[in-house]
Amino acid sequence: MLSVRSNRPLDPQTIAVLRDVDRLAQELNLPYFVAGAMAREILLTHVFGLDTRIATLDVDFAVAVADWQQFHTIKTRLARGGQYQPSEREHQRLYYVLPGGRKGYPVDIIPFRGAEQPPNMIAWPPEMKIMMNVAGYEEALATAVPVQIEDGLVVRVISLPGLALLKLFAWADRGDENTKDARDLILLFRSYVNAGNFERLYEDAIDIMAAVDFDIDLAGPRLLGRDVRTIIAPTTRAQIDALLGDAKKVDRLVTHMSAEFKAADDRIAAAERLVEQFKAGLTES
Repeated sequence: MLSVRSNRPLDPQTIAVLRDVDRLAQELNLPYFVAGAMAREILLTHVFGLDTRIATLDVDFAVAVADWQQFHTIKTRLARGGQYQPSEREHQRLYYVLPGGRKGYPVDIIPFRGAEQPPNMIAWPPEMKIMMNVAGYEEALATAVPVQIEDGLVVRVISLPGLALLKLFAWADRGDENTKDARDLILLFRSYVNAGNFERLYEDAIDIMAAVDFDIDLAGPRLLGRDVRTIIAPTTRAQIDALLGDAKKVDRLVTHMSAEFKAADDRIAAAERLVEQFKAGLTES
């Protein structure tokens, strides 16, 4: 089990949100995992001690529900005591209320499994017009890692390979209007070696080091791609293959990522090298 470092604690409001949702999920017997930017921060910053320089207050939870009624039950139960205020415009969102009645942390509840329409889509009620791709969520749930946040509080957090998988699909869904998922993928590419994987590259994954001429910067995304490959189901793999097999989409992904290579002589080439290594890890046998 992973643990938050004593010198990198989460702030009290985030801990309160994690504790509330974890308690409710256990009461309702609903499997869940912490997702999104907060999962990234818990693992990279608070567990592995890496400086991401991308702070967040949002807390996202993915919950495996039997039907939409269970989703509404979660929101109703959280809002019952007045500590959480439902958003008027975004169906998945509540706000953790800070002292003085101020809206605080956005808390998103993403339902999947029983709320899905094939293939791997949810349509938000009541209009059922806003669609969201939840491909990869079952794999992310199965491979989520327990993290001890503090004494008496252990929550399941999406693994870094699971997060990379969901970020890739999220970028595909909204990449034209928002590049933050591409930026998050670059952060994962760059951080993966130092997030508990350095020794692996000189032991069971030494073949990756040989393949990239012992360039540690290229080894990280290739190892991440390999680890994503090991967790995905065939139907999810087909969607990834279709996405990364589309030259126009890959070019756009590289362009969005290139903004993170400010010091590079050729930003596009620098981003492309990492994407190619990630794809190699996904496809090599």
